[in-house]
Amino acid sequence: MTFVGLHVPTVLVAIGTMALGSAFQAALGIGLALLVVPVLALVDPGFIPGPMLLAGSVLAAMTAYRERDAIDRNGLRTSLVGLVCGTLIGAIALHYATGPDVHRVFGCMILAAVLVSVFCLPVATNARSLILGGCASGVMGTMAGIHGPAISLVFQNAEPKAARAMLGAFFTIAYLGSVSALALFGLFGSAEIGRAVVLLPGVAIGLALTPVARRFIDRKRLRVAILGIAAVSGTLLVLK
Repeated sequence: MTFVGLHVPTVLVAIGTMALGSAFQAALGIGLALLVVPVLALVDPGFIPGPMLLAGSVLAAMTAYRERDAIDRNGLRTSLVGLVCGTLIGAIALHYATGPDVHRVFGCMILAAVLVSVFCLPVATNARSLILGGCASGVMGTMAGIHGPAISLVFQNAEPKAARAMLGAFFTIAYLGSVSALALFGLFGSAEIGRAVVLLPGVAIGLALTPVARRFIDRKRLRVAILGIAAVSGTLLVLK
């Protein structure tokens, strides 16, 4: 039995993975891509990047709406300048990277995201860091569906509510922008929309589990777990 060309076990794993990642991101403001992208890429590379980004935009929009009063609109606009440039660069690069080795590109981008998360020093939140963070986020997000590490560094010292609100708003626009760029280059169509629909129940389940996740998640241990899963999965994709 199949659904949009996918076997039922694949669908169930994809939904479960998306639910787990959505619960983490809604609770902490980040974590969806680093947890979800490596697993989905191993289950079926067709989920990455477009379908995951489209489904993720629903999650990001809900997160931003819940805490919309904490959004710094001037800072958001500044970060979006860099995002636009990075999104176009990423779409062009992915257009020329398609082929039998594309999974290795995803693997390298995932490992790069892990390294950025682990080794980068604290960054001050100002116009320069917002533009650079937005640009790097656009490149990595469009190529591998991982917008989070670069832009989250800019907000790592912000109040948790403000960070969640800003990241939610940024990711909503970033995800939809990347999907649009992929469509412009012929890399997003009906097949990708079908896979995005498969992931949406996972988003709904994750949002429902958010209150539970906030009570039980230990931020430090969760960060180690997410980065560990991403590093192992990224390595497997490179070696695949």
